[in-house]
Amino acid sequence: MHDIDVIRELRRRIGRDFSHEMEGESVVGLSLASDDCIFSGLIRHHSAQEKNDILLLIARLKQLRTLNLRRCMLGTMPDEMGELALLKHLDLGSNSLGAVPGWIARIDDLEYLNLGVNRLAALPPFLGKFDNISTLLLHKNSLPEFPDVFAGKKHIGYLNLYFNRMRFIPDFIWDFSSMHTFTWGVSAMKELSPDIAKLQNLRYLTLVNTRISHLPDCFGALGALEAVRLHKNQLGELPETIGKLQNLRQITLYMNQLTRLPTTFGRLHQLEKLNLANNRFQTFPEQLSNLPRLSWLAYFGNPDQAAQPPFAFQGTFLGTRPLNTRDGG
Repeated sequence: MHDIDVIRELRRRIGRDFSHEMEGESVVGLSLASDDCIFSGLIRHHSAQEKNDILLLIARLKQLRTLNLRRCMLGTMPDEMGELALLKHLDLGSNSLGAVPGWIARIDDLEYLNLGVNRLAALPPFLGKFDNISTLLLHKNSLPEFPDVFAGKKHIGYLNLYFNRMRFIPDFIWDFSSMHTFTWGVSAMKELSPDIAKLQNLRYLTLVNTRISHLPDCFGALGALEAVRLHKNQLGELPETIGKLQNLRQITLYMNQLTRLPTTFGRLHQLEKLNLANNRFQTFPEQLSNLPRLSWLAYFGNPDQAAQPPFAFQGTFLGTRPLNTRDGG
């Protein structure tokens, strides 16, 4: 069966069209996720047998380099999927797999892997074989640790470990010198290592719902940061060095224990969006009047209860909690 015949048969079994990419007579990209389908997964509501038959057809597309099966609720996958050894991009997010499929070990060299939201309790050692992995998404599982088989992966740029059972960030993560996006949260971690300053290419940081009460002074050395989400921690203060973050455009500090901002906060001249809601401010931080680009500010839930900033402000100000607002702003 030629690849184009496989596509025709897949279309018949799926019951609708789907995205795929051809190079000559070979299918090199295929996606069974679509934004115009509820929950995205096109075969989410097919029977287990129908899903298995569809996957067996996909396994015939041996030139595939990109495969997106996100939110298809697969549960299990046939070992024949290991025939797709040329895959570079594999998205298996939100499939309730329960374990990492063993057939992934037969792939030559993955660069993108999404295993988020799959009820995973462990990661197999063979995942360490992918030296060129650049995006690794493991969020919303039950992983107790991020194993050291990933140590030395110098190409990792995006790492998502949010909402697992890990109690601390392994030290080897601070050596991911290419990392531009790091997401961590829902953890009992109490301290953030000063070695985070090694991540000189970090642009987007999410560190939420932990027991961290302060940031290390070296936090200001992360000069590439553009957006930081630090909500639902126990931060009582911010370091004075935060004023060095000259590329920072957005920072979320919702639901901490802040009573003041450092004097250097007024030097964040690129800052556009700031969430200070549900903290402990008794008086409005005067440093905010020095932020010329600030256009969105949340301040509800503070003892100050300011209805408006005490300076001319032309942007959006949330002095009271709006309806249907998600935590973190």
